[in-house]
Amino acid sequence: MKVLITRAEPGAHRTADGIAALGLKPVVAPFLTIRPSTDIALDLAGVQALAFTSANGVRAWANVRAERNLPALCVGDATAAAAREAGFGDTLSAGGDVGDLIQLIRRRLDKASGRIIHVRGSHVTGDLAGSLRDAGFEAEEAAAYEAVAAATLPETAREALEKKQLSVVLFHSSRAAAAFTALVEDADLTDRLRYLIAVAISDQAAGNLIRSDWLAVKIADTPDEAALLDRVGAARLDP
Repeated sequence: MKVLITRAEPGAHRTADGIAALGLKPVVAPFLTIRPSTDIALDLAGVQALAFTSANGVRAWANVRAERNLPALCVGDATAAAAREAGFGDTLSAGGDVGDLIQLIRRRLDKASGRIIHVRGSHVTGDLAGSLRDAGFEAEEAAAYEAVAAATLPETAREALEKKQLSVVLFHSSRAAAAFTALVEDADLTDRLRYLIAVAISDQAAGNLIRSDWLAVKIADTPDEAALLDRVGAARLDP
């Protein structure tokens, strides 16, 4: 059973390790490339915390900014682990999605204690800063990286689709799903999807999939890597 991994590096190879641990064969074909910003011009005076909604945001921040003294409030455990690895001493995980992160911020932070900066990519789904402002916080955004979609179908993905070698395709983001859908259509390989199961990390990530193209579309029970891998394992038994 081969599993196509569409996420960007460096996460793609970590996911591949998880797939291999299940006794399955990973096929790594990133449909997005992460390009960190060369400069994040931002005055941190009056900032009480940084909010991260991806490990890519953490790594992009660490690439150009030296500050690690602010609390890092993270959407999930993988993002929090990246923050700790980057040197943030005060790190909290919401253990879920953006809605859970908003609730964590509302519980843990004081509206009067200063600004919150959402460190994010140039393309995001949802509006974390806007939701925080609606809740009475002073919140801003800082674009730290861009996720650039592939212009052509990665050769590893093309070969595996053409030869009908795949059983499952993994999606970690709605942008990867959109890029995959468009490039597979351009390559006239959409008919191959009727034999495949799409497994997405969240409903949002599955949002750009055309469900009628697939044998089945499965969603992880919670928006994290462990639940995603659990869903892959279950897909073998319950297509």
